[in-house]
Amino acid sequence: MAAPLARWSYGPVLRSFTPTARAFLAYTLFNSIGFDMLNLVFNLYLHSLGHGRDLIGLVNGVPSIAVLLVGLPIGIWADRIGYRPFLVAGAFLNVVALGGMALWPAPAALIGFSILRGLAWACTWVLGPPLLMAESTPQNRVHLFAVHSAIMMGSGFIGSLLAGSLPEALAARWQVGPSSPGPLRATFGVAIAFMAAAALPTLLIRSQAPLGHRSPLPQTRAEALLFLRLLLPSALIAFGAGAMVVFFQLFFNLRFGMDPGEIGILFALGSVATALATLVTPRLSQRLGKVRTVVVTELASIPFLLLLAYSRHLPLVIGAYYMRQVLMNMASPVSSAFLLEQVRPEQRATLTSLHAMLGSLGRGGLGPVVSGWMQVRWDFTGAFTLTTVAYVLGTSLFYLFFRNVPEPERVRAKAPTEAPSP
Repeated sequence: MAAPLARWSYGPVLRSFTPTARAFLAYTLFNSIGFDMLNLVFNLYLHSLGHGRDLIGLVNGVPSIAVLLVGLPIGIWADRIGYRPFLVAGAFLNVVALGGMALWPAPAALIGFSILRGLAWACTWVLGPPLLMAESTPQNRVHLFAVHSAIMMGSGFIGSLLAGSLPEALAARWQVGPSSPGPLRATFGVAIAFMAAAALPTLLIRSQAPLGHRSPLPQTRAEALLFLRLLLPSALIAFGAGAMVVFFQLFFNLRFGMDPGEIGILFALGSVATALATLVTPRLSQRLGKVRTVVVTELASIPFLLLLAYSRHLPLVIGAYYMRQVLMNMASPVSSAFLLEQVRPEQRATLTSLHAMLGSLGRGGLGPVVSGWMQVRWDFTGAFTLTTVAYVLGTSLFYLFFRNVPEPERVRAKAPTEAPSP
């Protein structure tokens, strides 16, 4: 008997992906390498230019505020005419915005190009999950989301290694410090090159047919309440992430004196560990169900987050960093698939746009701004404690809202014909 798609082997699943899905995975690969390079060097680069953490938080927050303003119109429009035009435009616009930041790093220019980058995010960030949903079946959906997430995390290994090693190599060649502006600016340029390479596969994405004539917005009180329940937990978690995740490189640099190369290795190994854990989540969701998989893994990360906030022992903090990253992120493909399964097909981009808008307000808007303000006064401990509270509230609400939602895939997985091989 042929093994079902839900088994451990990914071979049949990979062959089942559509050409459009594969093109988007290729985009994700190159884009994630560039993104993770930026994740390591961008804040360090701004810091090396003499910009304060309050401005750094603002520059990180502005793109997400732009998503907050334009995400919903883009989502509604894409649900009506298709995803491709927005994905292509967003990928190329992102390259233009980052190039502007590299060439003109003055505060006003940084904020202006951050707004432009936010417009790009509003296209690619909002429409990626609905595209994966449209290009998958119930049998390979969680696997496609898992592979997408694993590529994002795994390519972070390459991006983090490059972002950590390039400044050191260039610093040695130029006889300057690895945290000086020159090496960091050059590494920034390499990251932009990967973003440019990522834009090319979006041209291979096929046009999506309109998904229906009904309005993508909630039409009844029940639909409105469903949207609220889907969005509120994610908004709380996004706020908590914004208060912490975008500052990790500064956290390890300023609290423990780690240089970019050491931070790059740390981030790279964390990306690999998370990518491998992500590939296990389809199996885990089959056994526990999507809701319990998300709740168990996210709550298990909380003790390690507290260690990050309060411990000053570097080996313990590094171990806590890895465990928090793996546990908090491994169920993200399961969570994304679950959210989109709860709404009508013509509402998926609209839901994702609302999700991105609230996420941008928390992760990229309020989170970094509040965290930067708190760090100036109370260092990282207070900001990371705020993250802990937001994570616990968000995960608890998600469980309360959806613990009784039936999951047909889990029921089928228990059938004797789909039992795992001994």
